[in-house]
Amino acid sequence: MLAMNESCSTCAVPFVQAQAVVTHQEAVSSRYFLLRLRCEAIATRAVPGQFVMIACAPDFHGASEPLLPRPLAILDARDGQIELLYFVSGYGTAVLRHTGMQPGASVRIIGPLGRGFEPLPHVDVHLALGGGSGVAPLVFFFRRYAESAKNWHLVLAARSADQLAREDVVKNPGRLHRATDDGSAGIQGTAIDALKVLLSGELKGKRAAVYAAGPEAMMFAAAKLSRQFNLPCVVSLEQRMACGVGVCRACIVDGVTPHKKTGLMRRTVCQDGPVFDINELAGW
Repeated sequence: MLAMNESCSTCAVPFVQAQAVVTHQEAVSSRYFLLRLRCEAIATRAVPGQFVMIACAPDFHGASEPLLPRPLAILDARDGQIELLYFVSGYGTAVLRHTGMQPGASVRIIGPLGRGFEPLPHVDVHLALGGGSGVAPLVFFFRRYAESAKNWHLVLAARSADQLAREDVVKNPGRLHRATDDGSAGIQGTAIDALKVLLSGELKGKRAAVYAAGPEAMMFAAAKLSRQFNLPCVVSLEQRMACGVGVCRACIVDGVTPHKKTGLMRRTVCQDGPVFDINELAGW
């Protein structure tokens, strides 16, 4: 494991391994849970779109189960604390939710990791789509960069209203739109349906930068629609990870040009991403 304050030459921002202290955990919808950790070393470094690798159970005499940490995107970083928004999707996150991860518990954490979001230049509007675990990085992105509600639009999508995170949890300076499959909140339909409505209506004729984070099918559709409208688009990929620091090579995706450092076509999502311009990725 990496020592405190050890940096990696391929990281956008130096990362640390630390013991974070749980300060808060609660359910914020029928699906999402909010976990707040005190870790000033990570909070002061984090940028939107980055993530942390977190042990899913608090440390008990140096051991935890499961052995491998899980990657979670950062929802916010301020006042020496980071916030993580997650949902139970497997064994690791189930342990994270149901073990003694209560205020005062100590947990091993590595971060901030990866390449984050930056506002794309030469556009009239910033338009983001978030679903699933993609909600967190986009909310953080908007909190950091959105300068006015007029030209920053964030669409958050879920199956139904009860699965959308509470309004105070996703509050940001931009214009917030919702989309639900059953129409119980916002536009009835998917995030892509909301994107089409905005591009053909309120934002028609404007050059928009599209940002997408969440289910892969949603991001593929956003990329396809962006190409149809000749709009720039970036996506935040999700892959299974074991280390999060580019060593295990478990989170490989194919690029369209050789990597500047390795000469290979392949990229690691954990360090070369998770945020990529779609023009960097093969098959997008």
